[in-house]
Amino acid sequence: MNKLSLFCCLSLLAGSALAEGVPLKDGRYVGKVVVLELTEDQKKAIEHFRTCHLASFKTMNQFTPYVFELTAGQSKALSRAAGVSPRFFEVYETDRGFNDTGPHWNLALRFSETQIEIPLDLLLSDKEAKKAHDEQGWIATNPCFPAVGRTTEID
Repeated sequence: MNKLSLFCCLSLLAGSALAEGVPLKDGRYVGKVVVLELTEDQKKAIEHFRTCHLASFKTMNQFTPYVFELTAGQSKALSRAAGVSPRFFEVYETDRGFNDTGPHWNLALRFSETQIEIPLDLLLSDKEAKKAHDEQGWIATNPCFPAVGRTTEID
């Protein structure tokens, strides 16, 4: 019985270790990615997300974290590489050590002050992302981003 208990405990620990966040090595995603340069407006949006949404996480967790948008050129580059380019992304600042337990889809991983990487194997179409978003129960707007908050609901 002791061996069975030990096995069960180790299995649970191993399972939770896998659920720690996206797989990173030295702050970079371990799978295939598209690397994009951030615009000044995108840098400001990420800073605002950190200082507004994440700084008030206990009250903001009910609202969508999917508020980051690519430029038209970035979206085209991603679509060429992956066959899809969703409208909205969630930003993880891996350069600051941020890595959430998930679920994970449509992530923009900021690994430096000037660049993000988009993990290709975590991309969902807008239709699939809406379903995943609805399963989380988030409100489709975000008070930190009133200009895009009205448009964060995916059609």
